[in-house]
Amino acid sequence: MSRFRANSNVIEVRLDPTEIAIMSRLTNLLGSAGVEKDDPARSHLNPRLYPDDEAASREFERLTAKESAEMRSTDRQRFADAVAAAGGGTIALTVEDAGSWARVFAESRIVLAARRGLFETGMPSGGPSDPEVALITLLGDFQEELVTELTKIMEETE
Repeated sequence: MSRFRANSNVIEVRLDPTEIAIMSRLTNLLGSAGVEKDDPARSHLNPRLYPDDEAASREFERLTAKESAEMRSTDRQRFADAVAAAGGGTIALTVEDAGSWARVFAESRIVLAARRGLFETGMPSGGPSDPEVALITLLGDFQEELVTELTKIMEETE
């Protein structure tokens, strides 16, 4: 059963207490990402656009860093506010909120995967025995369900 369901121009989200507890920790995870220079998540969240041109990469970052940080902050705040409001019941996400949720799920998966070295090794075969790998998989399920329902709304408005 999907936790997300398109209904008119909103997506209804039904979360159990465990899922709310997991989601309530994601903004802290993202807030810690890239803070330390040696955090592997840093380069995956902010990849160099021009790997062979340091000056062009710095210029692109100079021009986009502020807007990117503001968008991430807005996404995380929308996500945190909605999760806090969930309290075990059903909440309704606007299309904009759903987009924020999808980006928070994606960034969270990137941070976890980078810190576990999965960009170099790939996901382990078989069922995930590592709790962080299991969380990456769960967040992927959440993201897939959400995007499927978001797509339904977008198709209806065409």
